[in-house]
Amino acid sequence: MVKRKFVEIRNILLLQLSKGKTTINSLSSIAGVNWKTTENHLTYLIGKGLAKEVFSSPYARIFEITDKGKEVAEQINPKGILKFIKKEGETKIFLI
Repeated sequence: MVKRKFVEIRNILLLQLSKGKTTINSLSSIAGVNWKTTENHLTYLIGKGLAKEVFSSPYARIFEITDKGKEVAEQINPKGILKFIKKEGETKIFLI
């Protein structure tokens, strides 16, 4: 397992949010971290004004990027950011 820094995880979340609205569960599977860690990073991004929650229910939460977040996401170099997918005991690593 590869240990990543907070900044790397937040960059993955911002890049994914820049593609459109998405749920916390899909963000966590793309980032390769559990939903609680994803929620903590999203709380940070919301506090900085880079993301916002557009829908919340007991079963799903949907987030999108703000205009300020889009400006930051455009400055992120997607090369080298890894996408981790865990499937049946194996981890596959992809560039996004």
